[in-house]
Amino acid sequence: MACSRSIQALAVSPGIAIGRVMCLHRLVGNRPDRREVAESEVAGELERLAGALKRTREQITSLRDALRDRLDRAGAEIFDAHLLLVDDKALNAAIGERIRSKRLCAEFAVFDAVEEFAAVFGEMSDEYLRERAVDLRDVGNRILSNLTNSAPDTHFSGRRIVAAPTLAPSDTVQLDRSKVLGLAVEVGSATSHTAILARSLRIPAVVGLPPEVMEQLSGDDTMIIDGFSGKVIINPDDRTKEAYRLKAKTAGEFLEQLERDSALRPETADGFIVELAANIDAQAKYDEAREVGAHGVGLFRTEFLFLDAAAIPGEDEQFEIYKRLLTDAGDDPVTVRTMDIGGDKSFSGVYRAPEENPFLGLRGIRLSLYERPDLFRVQLRALLRAGVYGNLRVMIPMVTSVLEVEETRKVISELEDELRASHTEFAPLSLGVMIETPAAALLADKLAPIVDFFSIGSNDLVQYTMAVDRGNERVAYLYRPTHPAILRLIDCCVTAAKRNNIFVGVCGQMAGDPATAVLLMGLGVHELSMSPGSVPLIRRVIRSLSLYEAAQTARAAMECRNAAESLALVQDLLARRVPEIAAL
Repeated sequence: MACSRSIQALAVSPGIAIGRVMCLHRLVGNRPDRREVAESEVAGELERLAGALKRTREQITSLRDALRDRLDRAGAEIFDAHLLLVDDKALNAAIGERIRSKRLCAEFAVFDAVEEFAAVFGEMSDEYLRERAVDLRDVGNRILSNLTNSAPDTHFSGRRIVAAPTLAPSDTVQLDRSKVLGLAVEVGSATSHTAILARSLRIPAVVGLPPEVMEQLSGDDTMIIDGFSGKVIINPDDRTKEAYRLKAKTAGEFLEQLERDSALRPETADGFIVELAANIDAQAKYDEAREVGAHGVGLFRTEFLFLDAAAIPGEDEQFEIYKRLLTDAGDDPVTVRTMDIGGDKSFSGVYRAPEENPFLGLRGIRLSLYERPDLFRVQLRALLRAGVYGNLRVMIPMVTSVLEVEETRKVISELEDELRASHTEFAPLSLGVMIETPAAALLADKLAPIVDFFSIGSNDLVQYTMAVDRGNERVAYLYRPTHPAILRLIDCCVTAAKRNNIFVGVCGQMAGDPATAVLLMGLGVHELSMSPGSVPLIRRVIRSLSLYEAAQTARAAMECRNAAESLALVQDLLARRVPEIAAL
């Protein structure tokens, strides 16, 4: 038997899978040949393209409808998004231009345009938006398959753990669920659509499998994937297999119990409420978050509204989007982030010039105030009008100075005067700032008196504080949210918020992780906002601890020398108070 090997990947869908491996090599289409056509063939190529787009639209619609009973709302809406990509005006115009002007064959025109657009997404600072490059390529590959009358083979015999360099959404859902024990994928993240679909289909999954592992795997190997911890064990011994079978049974019972607890309040053992909210986007519905017990939206991303220059919504269209969300949420608070678009090269036309380092460039509130105040004013007018219909909070991203807040307040005041003059109904905005830079955290005492709330974007705060690109695997070991420096910056924010009697929430990944959620509630954070799927687990954590012991642990963690020491402190607390979670 081959030697056993243990690997740490990233857990993206809970559960345990044990079985033989099925290696699916890259399912994305090969690069088609660059072939030019004669002028007389252009019309024929455009006709072929139209036919392929029609078949692609029909296939995605059929796939979505056939899977509605198997997928949750978030999973089904992925294919609604794919239909929008098939009909995207900017993408179709780019493909058509390549055929008409450059006289490229339809296959290469599709490939070249999709790659150009996908590269734009791949360079964006927001991880969620970067993942949309996978969706573009998935749709592009389906169009190519319809042009060439070919399709990838995803069929195999027996029940297996599927290992692949990458899995597009359509590949994932077309796998035979009865034969798939789990997924181990090289490329992806917790926000990738492969991860969302795996959770929707209740398939244990991990991503971040090292490329060399994928190259060495074969159908003779067995594997354990732990969708709770991210651990992957290749060719485990019998004793290890038995231990994980027991863990799978215990975990299944525990997860069922969490689902039954959705009506319980997120109240600590000593009587304090820590509000649980959801991070959603323009393609998600608040109903899903409410079903798992979330009350409120801690982060509503609006970037999707601005990605296509031909379809950037005007004031009335945006107003209807915000109004609908607020109406759905009822009395629950909804926190809308104004457009957080980086200085990336963008086909949307929002940003006018490329930058060498877009992550440190004209992004967030900088772009809104100084590059595209026209779009910013339209968005704020729509939000002012929509505020009449619910409990609206508005936050501005990438803040680093008091001046940025003062200038935003000035713009809002001008817009209020305009609305009054036109006798248009509006509601004053509750304005907050995202704390996602060390500068903002260290200026918290100056910012707190002039805003209504803080929302800590922990993903960027960790990245900027530690000077580490978490997508760079060579320095990813430095990306540690439990680092005492991060905890001290958050403590600065909470202290300033308390002194000025304002609300403070966290909307990054720290909020949805049991260990860091304990530290956040111990530091005095009022609200934890996360993906809806994380709400049941964090509610159990909150209900199992007293705020007093969480605060003691957080204070001790800030005095530690490194991230490992502070993490050990909170893991010890979880092991004593919530052993079922610690066991996962």
